[in-house]
Amino acid sequence: MINGAAKLDKLKGSDIMITIETHRIDWKKWRSRVFTLLTVVLSIVLLIAGTFEFIPAWILRNPPDAIHLWHIAELSALSMLLGGVMFGLVRKPEEKPLLAQFVVLAVITLDVGLTPFDIRLAGLLPLAGLLVLTYPRPRALLSFSHKGRISAALLAITILLAVILDPIIQQEIHYQIIGMSENDAHALLFHWIGSALLYVLLILAGVLASIKRPGWKWLGIITGLTYCYLGVIALIVPGYAAGAWSEAGGLFALFFGALYILITLAEAEGMRQSVSTSASERVTLSATLPAYKSKESKVMSELEPAGMGRK
Repeated sequence: MINGAAKLDKLKGSDIMITIETHRIDWKKWRSRVFTLLTVVLSIVLLIAGTFEFIPAWILRNPPDAIHLWHIAELSALSMLLGGVMFGLVRKPEEKPLLAQFVVLAVITLDVGLTPFDIRLAGLLPLAGLLVLTYPRPRALLSFSHKGRISAALLAITILLAVILDPIIQQEIHYQIIGMSENDAHALLFHWIGSALLYVLLILAGVLASIKRPGWKWLGIITGLTYCYLGVIALIVPGYAAGAWSEAGGLFALFFGALYILITLAEAEGMRQSVSTSASERVTLSATLPAYKSKESKVMSELEPAGMGRK
């Protein structure tokens, strides 16, 4: 009876463990699906946000938007940066933890930067939590470890751009603070702080891309495209648009944006060739070892009788 009860308890324990494991697998599947759905929805929302004001201001030439042309274009650039990264997470997000890390850090940065000027924007923080909760491998978001070398070229460009953009960031934060008390139109629409946060996120994207965690190639290309977009806008925006870069600044942004993309593609190709070479070396070694062992065995078998004769 005792043995029967013990076996029954063991069976019940096994059933419980199987049930728990089944629920865990089901949750992983649902978490991945929810994250994919979330990234698709956010990509669409960002696309709409990026074109909602851009089309009336830049295409239809709405007169009241004339002084806001640069800032509206920057909103589109922010949508391009975040939406592009989100789009990269739609397929196999578990293989691109760096993109998910950037999105979460970007949402937190926007929340911290915008909430002091409008408490209602604090609602962005739960979005970051939802992204972490639904990501297929949440623990991967806590690590910034990487394999191989950091991209010195991307990091150097990012540091240079950070030095150039830092005075602009500080100035625009100052404009936002002063403008809120003086009812400045740009401040009331969060244009100054939005511009500053865009530059902060571009710098953050460059630093993360240089680490070369999985997903870095996509992030590096999107960052370069965003700089190129801003460079083109700076060349065609009217001089009376508040906050606009000069033509020299536009050319500068175009140059470094293209450099971002070229360096990213070149280093990604170098990594691919390095992996291919390592794989081919392993295949060659595995093919050589059996032949070497066979030859060694043959030599030993020939020497063995002589050794036995000496005994």
